[in-house]
Amino acid sequence: MNYRDTTNSNCLTTKIPTTWIFTALTFFIFAVNSALFATEPSLENLDVRTLVSRMTPLKGTTPAQWRVVWTGDATSEATISWTTAEAGKKHVVYYGTKSGGRSGKPALSQQCQSNGLYSIIQPNASKNGAGKGSEQTTKNDVPNLIAPAYYHHARITQLEPNTRYYFVLESDGQRSREFYFRTAPSEGTDFTLIHGGDSRSGHADRSRMNLRIAQQAKSNPKVLAFAHGGDYIVSGTKWEQWRLWLSQHELTTLEDGRVLPIIPTKGNHDAGKIYFEVFDLEENDERWHTTMLGKDVAMVTLDTNSPGGGPQADWLDAELSRLRPKVRWLLVQYHRPMYPAVKGPATQASIFCPLFDKYNVDLALESDGHCMKRTVPIRNGKKDSLGLVYVGEGGLGVGQRKTDSGRWYLQDGGKAGSAHHVIRLDFDSDDLRVRFILMDGSTWDDHTIEARNL
Repeated sequence: MNYRDTTNSNCLTTKIPTTWIFTALTFFIFAVNSALFATEPSLENLDVRTLVSRMTPLKGTTPAQWRVVWTGDATSEATISWTTAEAGKKHVVYYGTKSGGRSGKPALSQQCQSNGLYSIIQPNASKNGAGKGSEQTTKNDVPNLIAPAYYHHARITQLEPNTRYYFVLESDGQRSREFYFRTAPSEGTDFTLIHGGDSRSGHADRSRMNLRIAQQAKSNPKVLAFAHGGDYIVSGTKWEQWRLWLSQHELTTLEDGRVLPIIPTKGNHDAGKIYFEVFDLEENDERWHTTMLGKDVAMVTLDTNSPGGGPQADWLDAELSRLRPKVRWLLVQYHRPMYPAVKGPATQASIFCPLFDKYNVDLALESDGHCMKRTVPIRNGKKDSLGLVYVGEGGLGVGQRKTDSGRWYLQDGGKAGSAHHVIRLDFDSDDLRVRFILMDGSTWDDHTIEARNL
């Protein structure tokens, strides 16, 4: 590989807390006006508080917080998920290759195979009320309970590759508007992916970056999916934060209903069960997975919250061996960086990196550092023109940090900086173009990796 830089159940009865009402109002504040999609917006200066709301309130069994998830064969499988405020009894997705129009629905249907209550931790009573009798407890001592919410996952199979699929969500007769997504091609590399991580804080900037993702898809019909590098929110055990992230994620939906499937990664702030409930993953055995984007592109997702050795190392060795040299492009994504621009390296580096080198991985996608970086090509811990380039490190809304540009792998061809960004990956049979796109749509870095001759 040569490297060249071209830059110049039943519903619970609860009180509705003041904080919940505030959060609900926040959803309206961060919504998007359809006029935003008419032209390229100036997102950096956009006052999101003035936007007209188009978010879907969590109310009753109205489907909201929709997403399409890819963790397997993206040519023929997808999980379509959503949230309701009440448990409901029947949850079904209607889908097909032809639009059902405004009042109709696509021809095929699938009832959700998994429905449940998100793992919500209710607040404890105020310490000021500890030891008091019930008659002594004041209103201020009684905690505001968090309203429940329910997830629904419909696992769709036997899809056709490189095909647009329309879908409508329905829970107890309450229906969503019509959406659509496109499956991956069975072969070939004529498509684009968007990657980014660390959306966890800075809610206004997170909303702006969601609009940037939507703009990337609007301006380039070849954008196929969005890979998230982890740290969706600050505290993974708090449903209140996940609720806000999921509602703001609706901003990545295009005005015409196009949804970008998400390829999820677990970050260090994503502790608890909700991450697995949001993305329909088994907590014990789906912390790492491979998404096949046809026979020519593979995205291997790892978990830097789990030990690098043992089961994960065994799986990674076997998986990379299986994929090489069959796939044209072999990518890995995970949260904590192996060659960081801010922090120290992940503890898994001594295990993962030799395997990346052994099987000639083409690109490593990293997050966690809250910055931008592209390393020189690295093999065996040294700069090598046939080595692996590591890019990252997360700019989907979190505050950015100052980088240490003096590190050897960021000099003499490497690069580091700080700004909100997404990474755009344009695939071709002969090369992979990697660009850092900033909030204002400009390009911070643009480089190309040539395909290995394996």
